[in-house]
Amino acid sequence: MSARMFNWIGVVLTLACFATVVAGNTELVSRFEHAGFPLSWVLAGAAIIAFLATEFCDSVASLPSEAEDSSSQFSSEWETVELQS
Repeated sequence: MSARMFNWIGVVLTLACFATVVAGNTELVSRFEHAGFPLSWVLAGAAIIAFLATEFCDSVASLPSEAEDSSSQFSSEWETVELQS
């Protein structure tokens, strides 16, 4: 899955968590919300995991590849500095 997909999953789960909290006083939702481990907590935890997965996917995608040689980038900067001096 891509980072965008995890981000949207997190947004949907967050909205579902808020909806569960707001609807917690209704008869239909109250049996899930007033349990030992409330449904809103489950949704919030899943949203947090989805947002962490988004950050992980973004960080993995932004890592420089091993094929890139970072030393060549530094040497070109030093050459520019030496030429200006």
